[in-house]
Amino acid sequence: MVVATPIFGRPLRADQIARIEGVPGVRLLPMSHDGLVHDDAEATLAEGRVLLRGGLPSTVLDHLLSRTPRLEWIHSFSAGVDRVATPQVRSRGLVVTNARGVFSRPIAEYVVMMCLAVARRLPQLLELQRERTWQPLRGRELGGMTVGIVGYGSIGSEVARLLAPFGSRVLATRRRPERGTNDVDNVELLPLDSLSELLRASDVVVVALPLTDETAGLMGAEQLQEMRQDAWLINIARGRLVDEGALRRALESGWIGGAVLDVFNEEPLPEDSPLYDVPNLIVTPHTSWSSDRVVERSLELFIQNLQRFAAGEALENVVDLEAGY
Repeated sequence: MVVATPIFGRPLRADQIARIEGVPGVRLLPMSHDGLVHDDAEATLAEGRVLLRGGLPSTVLDHLLSRTPRLEWIHSFSAGVDRVATPQVRSRGLVVTNARGVFSRPIAEYVVMMCLAVARRLPQLLELQRERTWQPLRGRELGGMTVGIVGYGSIGSEVARLLAPFGSRVLATRRRPERGTNDVDNVELLPLDSLSELLRASDVVVVALPLTDETAGLMGAEQLQEMRQDAWLINIARGRLVDEGALRRALESGWIGGAVLDVFNEEPLPEDSPLYDVPNLIVTPHTSWSSDRVVERSLELFIQNLQRFAAGEALENVVDLEAGY
């Protein structure tokens, strides 16, 4: 029995349910975003061995766990699992898999788009248009810029791959800096404790880390002051990785050139948030991951793993709950 919550806020369609139930021996129980099922389905829910989590809050997830004593495996439709790795999930020893790799392409394209916007000074050009001012601006070429990627995982490696034809220098930090066979040639890998070196050298700093107890607040005032005065920060990972108050001070005081935020401490970002008015800050509504192909890739990954689960084989994308990714 597979229990499924809405994917990206939308219930599963009939054809998607049919594809999941096409795996031999699988039955699917759809449930609402708040973890509710019809009263007559509670007994069926108790038989659930797999949870397909499309976006349940942690509190709802823990309540659901109390009603699914046979649950063995949770698949998260997001890459980050900070809302899944609850104490109850850990204590029960549940297997958690994630959507690592599903969103890498659209997020990497978003990052490259913003790098180009920074290099070609698109925000300033749009402001001049609003002011009806004719003032040619001198831009830069990506081939002469250094892009620093803080957290070189599936998203970071795709960013580096897309930047390679532009000739950008790419620096990246990760826990194991030794080069592997799949690492892009244009990347210089650094250990995590070399973050300062990356910040001082980069024209654009891309935050692509998973959110864990260790990484929360990683980009604070001290780190922002280490960046170059004309450098830009791009955060496409989790809002809590960046100290938003420190970033406001950095932009208002001119410590750095600008920032792009697609993720925030509070989402949706409230209408009265001061971030909307911060100079040289581009705000987008957590949309870097979105494309017309992610749902299909997400479903395909889950169904392939479901086939492995049914056959008793090892699952792909198993998360290390202690490490947080």
